[in-house]
Amino acid sequence: MCNRLSTIIANFQAGDPAALEIYFNMYKRPLHYFAKSFLKHHAPEAEEIVLDSFVKLWQQRANFNDEEKIKAFLYIVTKNACLSFLNSAYARQHFETELPDDLLAEDPEGHAKQIKAELFEMIAQEVRKLPETQQKVIQLSHYENKSHSEISEALQMSKNTVYVNYSRAISTLKKAFKSQKDWLFTFFM
Repeated sequence: MCNRLSTIIANFQAGDPAALEIYFNMYKRPLHYFAKSFLKHHAPEAEEIVLDSFVKLWQQRANFNDEEKIKAFLYIVTKNACLSFLNSAYARQHFETELPDDLLAEDPEGHAKQIKAELFEMIAQEVRKLPETQQKVIQLSHYENKSHSEISEALQMSKNTVYVNYSRAISTLKKAFKSQKDWLFTFFM
């Protein structure tokens, strides 16, 4: 495993696009969650910031010889870009957002936001393993905050069928995380 990681890092430093793709696939979703934790309702901007972070990583690839440094760089660049966006004249004019003073100070919750983003990605990976109907029910329930009645209407199924699919999905997810000993999952269910 260690040999494989050192090979990926060496290929990345040498400019191999396949190595960049490995890091992109590994970090894009957690970084997107992380950016959205700052930008709240500005999902397109969060996505653009994450993509820009990977461009900056690629431009600086020769400076990285350790995966932890790559990860730290991506989170720092993403956070700084989010703060810059929130503080920009464009954002103030178009989105009427105010940047809280304490956000510019050192962020003691930054690490917690990073962990939360990575946890959400772990949950999303497990949700993608569920049967399609259960995925849709979880998506509508947890990501779109719809009630069982609204889900029933949207998916054209009875409320009982929605409830059964929801219960099975949650049960499957709990088992998956329990087997991984991922106790943090319980905070979000």
